[in-house]
Amino acid sequence: MSEPGDVEIFQRWLQAKLAATDHIEDPEERQRRRAHIESAISETISFRDSLQKLESLESPSPFIERDSAVRSIENRNDLVASNDSNVCPKCSSQLLADLDFCPVCGEEI
Repeated sequence: MSEPGDVEIFQRWLQAKLAATDHIEDPEERQRRRAHIESAISETISFRDSLQKLESLESPSPFIERDSAVRSIENRNDLVASNDSNVCPKCSSQLLADLDFCPVCGEEI
């Protein structure tokens, strides 16, 4: 068997926390805490299953890693001056000079 992944380690940690709820004296607090942890375990199992399905697909990963940002978000000078031709006709958001679509709604310009 291979080494457990981070998700499986997290699930085991949650299961240990669930077992530790037996020591909570207040029955309402114990039940509330168990419900939260059981919900988290359920979501973890669902997430792990989704990851396994994604890994089993033969298609390339949908995620792309880049060495640097495509466009710096600190440089806000790229914003186009606000006039009728530089406002999205669909959502009225301000358009960026270097894009052929609205960054808010995706409308092609």
